[in-house]
Parts: sequence; C-alpha cells; structure tokens
Amino acid sequence: MTRRRRITGALAVAIGVSTLMLTGAGPAGAAPPTGAPVRLIVDTDLFSDADDAGALAVAHALQDQGGVRLLGVMVNSRSRWGAPAVDAINTWYGHGDVPVGALKPVDDSVAAQDYARPLAREFPHNLADGARAPEAVGLYRRLLAAQPDHGVVIAAIGAETNLADLLDSPADAVSSLTGRQLVARKVGRLVLMGGRYPQGRESNFLMDPSAAVRAVNDWPTPVIFSGFEIGVEIQTGSTLARTPTTNPVRRAYEIYAGAGVDRASWDQTAVHVAAKGTAGLFELSGAGRNTVAPDGANTWTAAPDGTQHYLVAAAPPSTVADRLQALMVQAPRPASPA
Repeated sequence: MTRRRRITGALAVAIGVSTLMLTGAGPAGAAPPTGAPVRLIVDTDLFSDADDAGALAVAHALQDQGGVRLLGVMVNSRSRWGAPAVDAINTWYGHGDVPVGALKPVDDSVAAQDYARPLAREFPHNLADGARAPEAVGLYRRLLAAQPDHGVVIAAIGAETNLADLLDSPADAVSSLTGRQLVARKVGRLVLMGGRYPQGRESNFLMDPSAAVRAVNDWPTPVIFSGFEIGVEIQTGSTLARTPTTNPVRRAYEIYAGAGVDRASWDQTAVHVAAKGTAGLFELSGAGRNTVAPDGANTWTAAPDGTQHYLVAAAPPSTVADRLQALMVQAPRPASPA
C-alpha cells in the first residue's frame, strides 16, 4: 500500500499561505474570507452522468447561501443539448442570467442514458440550442478579464478540452494577454475532478487525453485534484425524489439512475471544495505535481515546492453525502420583489 502524506491543521495553513496565497480565494483547501463569495466558473461535461447536474445544484445552493458568485458555466461536451440543459438548471434556481458557454462546433450526440435533451426540451429556459451559446473560450476570456487578479476559482468536472483551448488562446480585443497569461493572472486556483491518486486511469482524463496533458501538466496556478477514489464512495441523489417535479436536477437523476436511487458523487466534491475548501470533509495530500501521460493515465510525484495537491478522505462517505444532499435538495431562493 502506498503511504500518503497528509497535511492538517497549522501545517496546512502554513503551506497554504506560503505557496498558495490567493486573493479572494484563500489558501488551497481553505474557505474564502468570511463574507467574500467565491467567484466561481464551472466547466462541466453535462451529458451522460447525472452527477454534473448534482454539481450544478450544489453550486446554485451555495450561491443562494451567499458563498458563491457563479460567473458562468462552460460545457465541454459537444452535444447541442448540453448548454440548454445547463440553462434549464440555472433558470430553475432563478439564476437564468448566468452565461453558458459551449464547446464548438456542437453535434447531435446523445448519451445512452440521455437526460440532457429532456432537460433542454421539458423545462423553461431561454437557450434553445448549444449552437447559439457563446463559444466557451471566448466567454472564459471575457469573464476572466473582468475579474480581480487571482480572484476566480474554476471547478472542472469533465474533459479538459476547454481548459487546454483556453491556455492556447491568443491575445485578442478582450485582453492583450495570451490564455496562459490570463489564467495565471486571474485564476486563484483550479479544482479538478480527474485522475486517480497516487496514480491510475480515470475517464475525465481519457476523454480527451491530449487536452488533459496540456491542461494538467501546464496549468500555471495552484490545483486541487479530486480523484475517482473520492467520489465513488459518496452516494447521493435519492433525496431528490422529495423535491418538486419541476426540478430539472431531479429529472436528470430519475432518467440516469432511477427515482429515489443514489449515484456516485464525483463532480459535487470538486464544486464543494472549490467553494468551501476542505471544510472538515477532506484533507490535502502533500504538495507535488500531477503528470498526465499521452494515454490519459496520471502519476503523482511528491515535491515540497509544488503547488498541486489531491484530496484525501477525512470524514466518512455518509457524512460527506449528507452535506452534499442537503445542498442538492435545497429549494431555490424566492425571487426578490421588483
């Protein structure tokens, strides 16, 4: 068995302050300063697995609690139904003004357990087709350029295609910085669901291995990885059956897993950590460097001066599941009177 180095308490704070000081985002693994919502962008492959819908529910619930300011949602799958499905979830939570970017060109693909198309067709929203959504990298650049330096946290819960394309984007009318320079200046940290730790193979890195190589190996800011082994033990979704039938997240889980059935929670962990830090639910590995090979497999290398960490479980999976499910079933905040 591989021994994992863990960081807790004062040592975690000391390392966070010295290597991962993030304006507006706090040290790695730490919650943001009290009263300062996390400026969050979610990059999702909402298409096949319902945990992407669950992760958006977590993000919106935390926004309603005042802990998050959701700047935008990027879709990294090419199905034309992904962006409209995201827009339907945003709209149900009363946040239909959150912009949704799409990986272009879109196509007509649907998953074997397709929930994105029903969400796009059955629930109120304004974005009818992913082809009409802003192109993801262009939207990334506009959102990042408008934010304070080191002030944005990205939660990536799918393929790394958009992230790699963002790094490779040239200077434009929005910013004189290249994509890599813009990320280095504006992003405080990336929380990425992908890989296995300390090594292995996982589907998010396998979907677009060349993008995973570029995004993971060359990302210029601190990164926290939530591996397959974290989310697989955390079962959520069954309690969505108690929410209204008008809830598109409930519908996504009914289609994908069945009514009242739980599902592994890979993507919710990344969004929760992006917004709340480790929050007593996780610990951070020792500092190091994650390397993705051309075939998508990843290997962790310890490095005391590294700015990357992966999550290690610190609470029973049921405890984490309870925390996540409470957010997933939280009712949307009523709209303020005009």
